[in-house]
Amino acid sequence: MANSPLQKKQSSSRESIKSTPGQPSITAEKSPNAAAPSNVLQLQRTAGNRAAQASVKQLAGGEAPAAGGSQAIVSWLKAEASKDKKSDLFSFFEGLSVMEQKIATNLFAGGNGPPSLSKAKKHITGFTGRSVDWDKFSTIVRTVKGQKPKDYNADTDRDYATYATTGAAASIGASSAAATSVGEVQGLASASNTGALGAVTDLGPASAMLSGVTAGMQIYNATQNHEEALSTHDKAQNIAVEGGGGLADLARFGATSVVNTQKFMGAAVSTAATAAAGAAGVVGGAAYLAGGVAGTYKHTKQRNNLQELEKQTAGKDEKLNLAANIGASTQDINRKKSAATALKGAAMIVGGGLLLASAATPVGWLLLGVAGAIGGIAAIYKFYKKRARKEEIVDRFLGVDKKVAELQAADPQAKPDKSVIRSSLLQQNGFNSVGQCYSQIITDLAHTIYKKGVLESDPQYVTLITNIGLKPDPKKKTPKVELIAKKLHT
Repeated sequence: MANSPLQKKQSSSRESIKSTPGQPSITAEKSPNAAAPSNVLQLQRTAGNRAAQASVKQLAGGEAPAAGGSQAIVSWLKAEASKDKKSDLFSFFEGLSVMEQKIATNLFAGGNGPPSLSKAKKHITGFTGRSVDWDKFSTIVRTVKGQKPKDYNADTDRDYATYATTGAAASIGASSAAATSVGEVQGLASASNTGALGAVTDLGPASAMLSGVTAGMQIYNATQNHEEALSTHDKAQNIAVEGGGGLADLARFGATSVVNTQKFMGAAVSTAATAAAGAAGVVGGAAYLAGGVAGTYKHTKQRNNLQELEKQTAGKDEKLNLAANIGASTQDINRKKSAATALKGAAMIVGGGLLLASAATPVGWLLLGVAGAIGGIAAIYKFYKKRARKEEIVDRFLGVDKKVAELQAADPQAKPDKSVIRSSLLQQNGFNSVGQCYSQIITDLAHTIYKKGVLESDPQYVTLITNIGLKPDPKKKTPKVELIAKKLHT
């Protein structure tokens, strides 16, 4: 039994998150007669019209049948699925109605003209063109099935740029701070500190430049993330802490770059530039300290409220219960980031104050470098935790632990591979990855929260919306689904 394959579902996928008007469940029943949403009906009409037109042309002799048509595409995909261990995912496709399979096959080939194997191999293969892009396959099949696989939290180019510069700035800033610390200790001990000071001189310009870019992105992100539907606290965090702190950081890094350039060129260090960096450090530090303390308190309170809501809804409203669990996790991540922000602010205030009091000591620069490293590490931590919990949420939804327990109960000697079980259950539900399933869970929940909390003003759903940092307004019908999805996750 230990090595036996998972039993596939005979009729339908589990229906933990049921559908809501205008938003199908991510595990909707596989009935070919189920009502389809407007986008799928339009897709069916379009594909049906194209197929009909192609048939008429072929019958009239106006167009030869496409070489290697639909059946060839399906046979090829089935063979590729077996080779890539995606047979369960292909079975999800086979569970579609005949019409849905025809529509999906047409889309595998690009959706233009009669489908052919050559078109499919060009359209649905990955970057190298040698293997099937199973993410794309999954998205097409689930769209035809009636889902809306919209990922409201997908990383954009702006996000990736922010991650890269934040990580680089934190790494170089920490190295610069460490070198400064070594140089200071060696100086106090009357030992040679040439190597350490040389490292500071070399790393300083790069650290200031990258930190400046990061501060600029922080300001830009604050403006992009501002929404009227945000709570008063979240608006203040965006404007005062992220925006105001970012502006102060930008001024500080500008002054720091002047000082570092002077050191690099061997020129005398400008007292005015040092004082400017110190003043900006104090101002920015005050914003971060105040915002960090307020954020720690607020996110702790919201986390506790959501944990209580999760307890109240256990066994009563599965969707609300899951949303409360995810929301509480998000608030806990934000609580820890706020605590790090407060620590960063304190280090900036002390470091900036020392620069203002005595330009001769490098301790001020050390503390400012440490502050930058703290901020970068906190941002990286939040990024990591958000990604790591996706697996936990998906496992809960799919019932992975329950399946493991069932296999072990059936055979006490069995040692089921949790990752293999997860992969099989994902594919049986039409997903190729944890990320796809997680984004669909968030999307479905956001639609339900919008309907119940914004449109219907259900008290418990209003509590949920309020404690993820939003302000529901039934008259304006805000916040919208997209913002709810983002705040539930972020």
